[in-house]
Amino acid sequence: MYNIIADEKDKGGMRVITLDKKDLIEAMTEFKSQGYYLSSITGVDMKDHLEVIYHLHNFDKNEYLGVKVLTYDSKVPSLVGLWKAADWDEREQYDRMGIIFEGHENLRRILLPDEWVGHPLRKDYDLKKVQYVSMDSEGNEHVSFDEREGW
Repeated sequence: MYNIIADEKDKGGMRVITLDKKDLIEAMTEFKSQGYYLSSITGVDMKDHLEVIYHLHNFDKNEYLGVKVLTYDSKVPSLVGLWKAADWDEREQYDRMGIIFEGHENLRRILLPDEWVGHPLRKDYDLKKVQYVSMDSEGNEHVSFDEREGW
């Protein structure tokens, strides 16, 4: 049985539970069996840790549920095995926040070029280091910190 660390209501009145990441798969399997569907995945940088928030919806009950998991090593289990809808959301959170979804079979950047350095929604991302994207004659993207190589 999974352990709920916190059970709260957000400002809009939605129930939000916090789980240990080791309990995530078990809890989400249970929620899926109760008729919940995964709507979206969001990452939040809290400076000393990352939070991954899963938004679930039960259409039969018209009920929303937030499930929050904290990670101090940027890793959480992938939910693609439970919901195919997790695929692109996990890839986006990996790309933008640097969250590693363990067990995801195709975890690679989805919005930024593969060579991009860093994760732009992290608080430690250096906005002063401008990266330039160019493309070679075959259409392959190239990322550089040299402004002469950018478009």
